Amino acid sequence: MINLQAILYLVSILVLISSCKYDPKQNHLKSTNDALQKEIDSLNLKLSNISEETIIPGFSATIVQGDEIIYSQGFGYSDVANKHKFSPQTIHVIASISKTFAGVAIMKLVEDGLLELDDPINDYLPFEIESPHYPEVDITIRHLVTHTSSLNDDFDDGEKRPSELVEQSIYSKDEMPVELAEDIYYYDGVALPLEKYEKEIFTPNGKWYDKNNFSNFKPGEQYEYSNEGSNLAGLIIERVSGETFSEFTRKFIFQPLNMTNSYWEYKDLDRSVSKLYKIYEKEGDSKVYEFPRVNEGGQPCGDLKSNGDDLAKYVIEMKNGLNGKGKILNAKSYQTLLNSQLGKSIPRDRDESALNDEYDIGVFWAISKPGYRLHKGGSIGVFSILYFNPMNDIGVISYCNLAHPDFGKIVNTIKNFEENIKEAPADNN
Repeated sequence: MINLQAILYLVSILVLISSCKYDPKQNHLKSTNDALQKEIDSLNLKLSNISEETIIPGFSATIVQGDEIIYSQGFGYSDVANKHKFSPQTIHVIASISKTFAGVAIMKLVEDGLLELDDPINDYLPFEIESPHYPEVDITIRHLVTHTSSLNDDFDDGEKRPSELVEQSIYSKDEMPVELAEDIYYYDGVALPLEKYEKEIFTPNGKWYDKNNFSNFKPGEQYEYSNEGSNLAGLIIERVSGETFSEFTRKFIFQPLNMTNSYWEYKDLDRSVSKLYKIYEKEGDSKVYEFPRVNEGGQPCGDLKSNGDDLAKYVIEMKNGLNGKGKILNAKSYQTLLNSQLGKSIPRDRDESALNDEYDIGVFWAISKPGYRLHKGGSIGVFSILYFNPMNDIGVISYCNLAHPDFGKIVNTIKNFEENIKEAPADNN
């Protein structure tokens, strides 16, 4: 789940918008012409320089054009203590980009005739949810997938989060700052099943229920980003399909796209998954510390672990789907998934920059003013971005293992590359 600190960092990235040297043998380059190769070399040099200067331990960048990867490189370390290099094969939490997979899963159920976007959510939930401010107005699935449900993330989760550590800290008590110890304690709770987790937040007898868990606007009339709305969409997917969210997405997304390194559970992973890092101050100095991995209560909103190679397959499928050539959904479903679902009267962020992810929205897929389809993510130990530009058929995936504003430099550098190669397309013959 995205946290408040991550949100503040993401705002700073929007404003801004090595230990691993370049090895051509590690790049997945095909059919490149001289002009494109020149831009690729320039990009790699710039990212290498950022890697040497930034406090971020490791990051990767993968770029696709058409149906092929034209750039794929990792920088720095995925595990600083053990000197494991960060590569495009490094599996990492991608945070809120996970929501786009919930969007694809919802459209699969729509396509199969098992639900409609304008159905009330209470038609499918095992408990009733209504806004205490507008009890007469149904909250619909469309409201969930467009962040217009009025369900917000301000619930009081008490002393500990409904999450649990999957590993112990590598630091002894006298090695870690007080703030690190407090954060570890805060996340060292018990991860709840999705159904119980949401029931405790949004039903009147729930442990964390409060009228303020619902914003004071009529469902469907205002955009307000909601992690819990996406978790409820995931619960609906489970109830309608009869399968867990992880199993349904594995069967209908990961397997058809041959995404063999994408998982919702840490238990399925080995050491190839990146460590998470966070900055704390100790003895007057800001230092980067490894943070233990955590299982959250809500997978759909931000718990997917994947890598650049797998996400490249996903981006290619989304690009093809928008063009009517997708494999896992039909053309009509892709048009709904990736085109505007907000009414013109709904207030929204009017920032018209290419990577603004609150300008418009499809089904959990953000749409910027110039038409980029995208999603960003942020939490402890991760900033991430995934987008594609339909105008030049280019897609980008990048993520890092420390939520730090320097990720904005990485994103801007890749964005400049994408702009520069508009006149230097790959030769796909």
